[in-house]
Amino acid sequence: MKPFLKWLSLAVLILLPFPLCAQEMIRHEMQIAIQPNRHELKVEDTITLPEARVRAEGGKLTFSLHDGLEPISPTEGVKIIRLKEPDPDDRDEPSLDDAIRSARYALTLPAGKLVFVIRYQGRIDHPLKPEREVYARSFSETPGLIALDGIVLSGSTHWYPWFNDDPVTFTMDLRLPEHWEAVSQGERSRHERKDGLVESRWESPEPQDEIYIVGGRFTEYQRAANGLQAMAFLRTPDETLASRYLDATVRYLEMYDKLIGPYPYKKFALVENFWETGYGMPSFTLLGPAVIRLPFILHSSYPHEILHNWWGNGVYVDYSTGNWSEGLTAYLADHLIQEQRGAGADYRRATLQKYTDTVAAGKDFPLTEFRARHSQATEAVGYGKTLMFFHMLRLELGDETFVQGLQKFYRENKFRRATFADLQNAFSGVAGRDLKNEFDPWVNRIGAPSLAVSNAKMQALGKGYLLTALIEQTQPGPAYRLRVPVAVTLEGREQAYQTTVILDTKRLNLELALPARPLRLDMDPEFDLFRRLDRNEIPPALTQMFGAEKVLIVIPSAAVDALREAYRKLAESLKQFQSGSIEIKSDSELSKLPDDRVVWLFGWENRFRPQIVEALAGNDVAIDPAVLRIGRTEIVREGHSIVLTARRPMNPAHTIAWLAADHAAALPGLGRKLPHYGKYSYLGFEGDEPSNVVKGEWPVIQSPMSVLVPREDGSLVKESASTLARRQALAALPAQDRKER
Repeated sequence: MKPFLKWLSLAVLILLPFPLCAQEMIRHEMQIAIQPNRHELKVEDTITLPEARVRAEGGKLTFSLHDGLEPISPTEGVKIIRLKEPDPDDRDEPSLDDAIRSARYALTLPAGKLVFVIRYQGRIDHPLKPEREVYARSFSETPGLIALDGIVLSGSTHWYPWFNDDPVTFTMDLRLPEHWEAVSQGERSRHERKDGLVESRWESPEPQDEIYIVGGRFTEYQRAANGLQAMAFLRTPDETLASRYLDATVRYLEMYDKLIGPYPYKKFALVENFWETGYGMPSFTLLGPAVIRLPFILHSSYPHEILHNWWGNGVYVDYSTGNWSEGLTAYLADHLIQEQRGAGADYRRATLQKYTDTVAAGKDFPLTEFRARHSQATEAVGYGKTLMFFHMLRLELGDETFVQGLQKFYRENKFRRATFADLQNAFSGVAGRDLKNEFDPWVNRIGAPSLAVSNAKMQALGKGYLLTALIEQTQPGPAYRLRVPVAVTLEGREQAYQTTVILDTKRLNLELALPARPLRLDMDPEFDLFRRLDRNEIPPALTQMFGAEKVLIVIPSAAVDALREAYRKLAESLKQFQSGSIEIKSDSELSKLPDDRVVWLFGWENRFRPQIVEALAGNDVAIDPAVLRIGRTEIVREGHSIVLTARRPMNPAHTIAWLAADHAAALPGLGRKLPHYGKYSYLGFEGDEPSNVVKGEWPVIQSPMSVLVPREDGSLVKESASTLARRQALAALPAQDRKER
């Protein structure tokens, strides 16, 4: 399970495409009783199988069920036999059943029998464990849990008979102890309290990949709007918090209804989990207690989860051909919200910076191989590259046609598994031309283009000027076809001259006829192209530290024992976030710092601290024994923790970072928080928690994508870039929501 994603069970990852036609669906009608104090559930499941499936299998099928539930059937003539498990030594790779402890059963049906009953009961209790690969957004996970803290069951639990890749519809009647509530996808059509029990019915006539049950001691809040039910289930009563989420639910549903098409379910619910998560299921989301109380989540990750009901939980993903859903959802949620705030270019730059910093050549892969994120590199490709692909497609087609393509794709693939090919067909249909050449290089090719601009010159041309320059694609391999945005700062003009040039070769001699003297040329000034950024386009940042292949952490030998030991523990803890190898040394063990890797310097007492001062010489920074000054901001040493990054003077391809704390108690919390601040160049924290009080990025002093145009005498005059034309966001939030923000 991945943070702020559709909840992806391992079983889903191996599914083949299916058209969700009525005759191919499996129907479950379940009577379920759950006893959290005993970790137990008891189920009677009336199953209806598709006639074509039964006929094809000759009445002999197989299914998986969580180990220990021991299914039996009271239906006459139905036989269930547990299959012998293969010897683990004979397997080529670990099986899905190993991870979720499920058993495989043979099912034999009498001739013509499609409807039968299975009964089973037993314990499901898998304690929380850290994700197999830990990185900045990692959470603990479990394949299934029934406990006093709460209930979390999904398809990956195999808590109901799992017939491989068949889509399902269901009705479930749930019985839980008093004060407990359960949530599933679909609509709640009954809810009663009697005889010390809570009984509810959840129904999903919509085809589903899997069936979920989430339970806890919830306080429920709800609001009806536009024929839909907005719901919130909180573990601690909080009417104000619930109201904010209900308002946001209604307004984001309204925005996406208009942008894409009708919401595919009858409710959307916020459900508070008992550990920190960010999971998206059909018609509800399961967020952790701290997550839902973060002020920015309401208008960042929360709309991402709502939108997943169109992409991922409305149109399903054929994972065998690549997960398009996460990048499209990120583009139409995370990016769109920043675009509405006028920060779309900053968001795209951060996206490209993450790719540049974390995806080395050996870690790259085509979008057709992305399944789910489990590291910074997989996130940078699966989310970032996909997001930028949709942005470039939008600029290629124009907003109106792009939106029509989204709507056509949704309309034609609702409750079906869809692929990048289906996306291509939908957008080609509205564009009136085959978009194969617009899809193939970004979906199927590994890597990214790199750009350079040089030799900017001007000459008088009639009443205006002719600007020439050389634009190059510098990446290895063949050229991409790029629509390169160009902005020219003109003498006496506040607004830049803007145009787009087609670059489909490795070199292009640019020629622009301009109405006034050109002073400065900027290529891709708003980061509209997916590309590998030049190091000088982006400031040094923590992403470069966490994405590095070789890392040296230097511990201060002169620090007091308690602080020195805390630094060493912090260094060990950072290994879980690093994609490469880490070496930990004391400063007393080194005569100099190696130039072939990134370096962390820990401590005010570190004898190599002057090197961070040297590396930051071009910035407005001063480090005194008792205080750090960044511009006009001062951070005193006492009670504070500090992080600074800089380019290494002898090797600008690598970054050096200095981390220092006033006392040891702040370091464990600092280690947990740092991976969440990856885009920043410098940070300041206060106290033992510690709490962030300062954050920022060093200015980009000389981007190679910006060149000054020499005057007639060959001189260069520093010029700031002119204002760019304001862009309109792809969609607008309802007015009341914009006012609240």
